Amino acid sequence: MHAGHFALAKRAAALGEPWLVSFSGMARTLGWEEKLPITAPSDRARVLNLWSAALGGEGASGGEGAQGGAIREHSLPFAAVREKSPEEFVDMLVRDLGVRAIVTGENYRFGYKAAGDVAALKEFGAKNGAKVDVVELVPAARPDATLGDQVSSTRIRAALMRGDVKSANDMLGREHRLVCDVSGAAAQNSLRVALAGDGEDVLLSLENVENVPPMDGQYRVRIVVDPESGDTSLKNAKETTVSLSYGRVAVNKYDVFDIQFARNAVAIDFIDRSSKSYANGVSGRW
Repeated sequence: MHAGHFALAKRAAALGEPWLVSFSGMARTLGWEEKLPITAPSDRARVLNLWSAALGGEGASGGEGAQGGAIREHSLPFAAVREKSPEEFVDMLVRDLGVRAIVTGENYRFGYKAAGDVAALKEFGAKNGAKVDVVELVPAARPDATLGDQVSSTRIRAALMRGDVKSANDMLGREHRLVCDVSGAAAQNSLRVALAGDGEDVLLSLENVENVPPMDGQYRVRIVVDPESGDTSLKNAKETTVSLSYGRVAVNKYDVFDIQFARNAVAIDFIDRSSKSYANGVSGRW
């Protein structure tokens, strides 16, 4: 969910009620290595609300009654559509989902074995009475000889892997938010130990994160404890510095006192990397 996707949503909002169509289970269906997503599943509603607000909408979390520029999401099981030909796929969008216009990037491929391109999309869209609008790729601030010139998930993932959260944030169009699930017994026990102990740091395991963490290092961040689904406000956010190393995030409990009482999740918005001094540890999965 990056700046390129927002550009599509913005164009779609000019044509009608915008929906972001995504695919679930693609890696599992194709036998690819499972990777943590860039955007945490529990954070998608907030991102949609941020986009909706930018378009003047009422927010995506309002369900079917959302109006104006509100952006909503529809997920298609990839296993159910992977063998559809390009023409069958467009036909399904129009007949089954009621799509009246399709907005996509100029490099879009679709249908079985990615046989369809933008020209095919326009052809089959016209046959089904659906307008097709093609958006130019959003350029990244810094071109890359290997990864191309445009904003992409691959480039964002690469930036996070080298700790360059500023570049990642530029391509996301927002600060990268890492969501740590603290609802499990082990995480809750760690918080209780921090509350009772004399140490300054609360240690959050990267084994419990929902999405991709950046490379080890010291970062300036904003932290929200137990964020509400879809909430875009930062009124309860605490700005501080955290350290990533040895598969853990260290948060000073005196800077973010209520972290010790977290029950569900801790959201960490990365602003900038302040030091590489913690880059020698073994980081978590991504």
